[in-house]
Amino acid sequence: MRRFRATDAMLVGAAAVMALAISVATPVKVQATPAIASQTKQPCAKCHTSPPTLNDYGKKYKSGGK
Repeated sequence: MRRFRATDAMLVGAAAVMALAISVATPVKVQATPAIASQTKQPCAKCHTSPPTLNDYGKKYKSGGK
């Protein structure tokens, strides 16, 4: 029977860190939902002219410039 060594723990840790980095770095397409309006307590018209078209405020919000 093989013993679990410190190098094994380092490999498991490195694999976990790499998996986390890949999952965080993978781009995800964001879709607006009525839940966003509920969370921000704003009407849909705050960001949209006629859904799904964004107005200037909505474009700024989407780009992260809340």
